[in-house]
Amino acid sequence: MKIHRIFPWLGLLFILPACIICGCSAPGAAPHETPATPALTPVKVAYMPITSFGPIFIAKDEGYFEQQGLDVELVRFQATSEALPLLLKGDIAVSGGTLSPGIINAAADGARIRLVADKGTILSDSCNSQGIVVRRDLVESGAVKGIADLRGRKIASTSDQSYNVRRALALGNLTTDDVSLIDMPRPSILAALQNKALDAAFLMEPVLSQATRNNSSVVILGGYAATPNLSSPLIYGPAFTDANPDLGRRFMAAYLLGVREYNQGKTVRNLAILANYTQMDREDMNMTCWVTIAPDGEFPGQPIQDYMDWMLAEKKISRTVPVDQLVDMSYARGAAGVLPPDSTQHP
Repeated sequence: MKIHRIFPWLGLLFILPACIICGCSAPGAAPHETPATPALTPVKVAYMPITSFGPIFIAKDEGYFEQQGLDVELVRFQATSEALPLLLKGDIAVSGGTLSPGIINAAADGARIRLVADKGTILSDSCNSQGIVVRRDLVESGAVKGIADLRGRKIASTSDQSYNVRRALALGNLTTDDVSLIDMPRPSILAALQNKALDAAFLMEPVLSQATRNNSSVVILGGYAATPNLSSPLIYGPAFTDANPDLGRRFMAAYLLGVREYNQGKTVRNLAILANYTQMDREDMNMTCWVTIAPDGEFPGQPIQDYMDWMLAEKKISRTVPVDQLVDMSYARGAAGVLPPDSTQHP
């Protein structure tokens, strides 16, 4: 009888160690599992190595895009127009910069391409983030005293800046027929000014400061005089507007956080980030003009309308697009509504 009573206890001696080893888990449970990190969604963004893309550079390096579940890849272009075909196909989700006839024509034909936030606006009280520069020797000799003296001269710009150049020339009663306008990438313009292959150029920061700091050129007309209040917008293509608007909202939230940090000015951190992406010395970057960017992403629509009217008159587009169809501020307004209060001081 005593032997039989021992058997149940012997069974427990085998069961208890097994429970300890296995954790007495319920069938199918996975104890102490670390939650899987959600996969980041790839997003390609077109950029140019200029200061107005600062908020995007900052948002990437500070991890703001990752916080929104986005794996942002920056794809470099020399001009916004170069990125447009990829933007329309959806291979690139975001671009930015000066408007172009291609953007207006695409929108007029029904493409879901939208201007969604400010990426730099030329204001009366801001520094010269863009403008017409002339070779220093021409200015010092008196050969060029103003825009009117550019008649017959060689002027360089990128294809995106044709509107700005034409508006500037008009202030001297000139048209593009009165000058030799050369489409040239920004890095080549500096060398051409130094070796006197060019007489003048339309430049944006940081190249504008490089041209003046190397003593080769002088600014004779700031951007506000030619195109007051004109914005270089952030642009969404159908990868966001059609395929995934939620990604567009998340991108915007991260972008506006980048704008906030950019608007803190030339902090040590901001200088390091922008110098890296523009491939410019940090001390030189500290001397550049940082274009004003609205903290809430809003920008005026009338200069956009003026631009389209000019393109129509120049027969660069077949018809204009209503501004409220081309501009969509819902992404910026939605993102601003979910972001924490902004306590920074803006320029």
